[in-house]
Amino acid sequence: MKTPQNILPSFDDEISIADIILFLKSHKKMILIFVIIGTLLGGLYGNFTGPVYKGSILISPAKVAGEYVVNPKITLTKLDMNSYYSKETFLNCNPDFYKDKDKDKDKDKDIDYDISNLVKASLTKDGDLIQLLMQNKNKIVIKDCLNSMIDDIRASQSKIADPLIQSKNNELTLLEEKLKKAEAFKVKLNDQQIKELKANGEHFSVNLLYTNMILFNNKDINETIAEINKIKMDLSSEQTTPASNVLPINIEKKPPLTPKLGALSGLFVGLCLGILIALIKQMKI
Repeated sequence: MKTPQNILPSFDDEISIADIILFLKSHKKMILIFVIIGTLLGGLYGNFTGPVYKGSILISPAKVAGEYVVNPKITLTKLDMNSYYSKETFLNCNPDFYKDKDKDKDKDKDIDYDISNLVKASLTKDGDLIQLLMQNKNKIVIKDCLNSMIDDIRASQSKIADPLIQSKNNELTLLEEKLKKAEAFKVKLNDQQIKELKANGEHFSVNLLYTNMILFNNKDINETIAEINKIKMDLSSEQTTPASNVLPINIEKKPPLTPKLGALSGLFVGLCLGILIALIKQMKI
């Protein structure tokens, strides 16, 4: 007696374990072929695949007077745009894209890949630092790429920070000149000319004028010194910093796929693929 072709019932009917076993038996050759192919390919892939390295870096955005030059969230958005990066960064992050040995000629090659696909940028939990993550089989590529990205971030934010720093330096120079003049005037208040004014007989009015001048001059000097100290604090290395990496680039070696694990993975994929194709073939009958 021949086995009916339509072994599995329609999806509206209940499928029993016996039906499944019968289905597997009837397509065991096809499923076995896919299992063998998957196991062999997985084993070969695990045997020949090289180690993969994972690089990471934390970047502190530029600050002026303790305030971010650019909001880290805005910087994160810009890092997804190719226009943010220099051509040197594209060369370092994906050297395989430029296979021509003539580097000068190859640099004119049109860019048709996104750096954001190679390097993942994110903010740390506190939102203060930017983290860059990259995977590659070559450690040198990771270092060159991440260093180039840091240079691009630093250069971009320096264009905004430098005028602000220069403005504060100019303000500091003016205040220092003002302080010198105020201190010079304070010295003159005690010179012979004031002593002669005090000796002319108008003691009360001259003494009052003299006292007011001293008080105003001292107040002016103290306020100027306070402003100078504030600007110096704003320009200190703790408050004004360029964009830079917090720590050196960290590179870790990811465990490669072993031949045994590759074979097991291929076996599973082959089994699933064989059953799927068998189901499709069965449904067409």
